[in-house]
Amino acid sequence: MLFTQFYKICVFEAPFSMDPEVFKDLVQKEVKRIQGELIEFAKYLRAMKLEGTVKSTHAQKPGEGILNIAKEVNASLIITGSRGQSKLRRTFLGSVSDYVMHHSPVPVLVCRREN
Repeated sequence: MLFTQFYKICVFEAPFSMDPEVFKDLVQKEVKRIQGELIEFAKYLRAMKLEGTVKSTHAQKPGEGILNIAKEVNASLIITGSRGQSKLRRTFLGSVSDYVMHHSPVPVLVCRREN
């Protein structure tokens, strides 16, 4: 088998300024959504008879969170998706996949979203 261990990491970036109560509600909903995704991924791995781990982490920026876990688990490859942002948007706002590609000490495979 090519890969011996899979990790699925779900991250989201919270807005900088927001009413504290609205922010708390947003975070609770996002945590619940992410936990659901992690549970589904664990079921998928079991059904495919693959060994894997589901992890969640907290970081100020999603790219940092991905790289922190990659370092923690001694990853040899990071596979990430791309939303296909325009060059202008990516230039001003950046993207998680760009951050990971430019800061990762291990190879990064970026998969484009199907149209």
